[in-house]
Amino acid sequence: RVYDKQLREMPPKWLINTRTYALEREVHNPEYAILSHRWIEPEVKFHQLESTEWRTINLKKQPMKKIRDACNKARQRRPPIEWLWVDTCCINKTDSVELASSLNSMYEWYFRATVCYGYLYDVKWVASSRQISKSTDPKRKGQESAWFERGWTLQELLAPRSMEFYDGDWNFMGTKKNLADLLHERTGLAEAYLTGASNFKAASVATKLSWMAGRTTTAVEDIAYSMLGLLNISMDIRYGEGVKAFMRLQTTLMESSTDESLFAWTTPTNGLACYRGLGHIPQFNPTRWGLLAPSPDCFSKNDYLVVVPDRRVSDDATGDTLRVATYSHKRGNIPFRMGT
Repeated sequence: RVYDKQLREMPPKWLINTRTYALEREVHNPEYAILSHRWIEPEVKFHQLESTEWRTINLKKQPMKKIRDACNKARQRRPPIEWLWVDTCCINKTDSVELASSLNSMYEWYFRATVCYGYLYDVKWVASSRQISKSTDPKRKGQESAWFERGWTLQELLAPRSMEFYDGDWNFMGTKKNLADLLHERTGLAEAYLTGASNFKAASVATKLSWMAGRTTTAVEDIAYSMLGLLNISMDIRYGEGVKAFMRLQTTLMESSTDESLFAWTTPTNGLACYRGLGHIPQFNPTRWGLLAPSPDCFSKNDYLVVVPDRRVSDDATGDTLRVATYSHKRGNIPFRMGT
């Protein structure tokens, strides 16, 4: 839709001045850096950063440290970057129109950024081991960095044209391109998509949904909303609808796409893990679902499902010409084909 396209082509409404840390509105044609991170409360909120008094009092305090450090990185570039966008404090979430347009535009904002800083707060970089995923957070007990589990970081990894990774002390770990092998191992994303050698938009719908399998978000609706840009669709934002958001995402895809791999899903082995933000992992109940999948976890086996160009065959009984859409899935040396 034209309206949606116009929204996505607009730069972020609010940006942080990397020298003054002040929020400024509707900067004309900005060059800006953007942050990809895991929210760890207390995070700085929009109404706080907007207040000159609050910034003056809290500038040197812990909640501002991540923003100060990201601004410093932006200023150290040559030429320096004057603006920074951070999702925690650059959206006025009390304005429902602004929130909806921001969520529908976010992929484009990450794509348009001069550079994206991937900040993994719970990683300690050791160059000799090239370890970028093991968490140092005692609460995670040796699990992988929380950044890899977050739903929103999927589009934040794929969208930027230039991305740099930093550990918890802001030590440089590498770029998306030269860390592509490690990122592939952890995320399942093909290295060609991470290096830019291939355009991930050519992947089937089922494959894109498989990348979200196992990830989670604080608000269960964000499992769907965080994929809007990856799937090139727009949706109304309805917090409070719960898991229905993912069903609505699929019906929107049915209206805008002919990619029938949307229906190539299977019963998830480990329940609906994407929804563990509810405080538990719901189990799959086959009596509650029909044609559409209840969560991206149902696509976890479709990471290499590719669409074969349509072919047309004749029905000998009726003389009609039928369109046959075929999907090919190869895991290891075992090929799988599905025709519709």
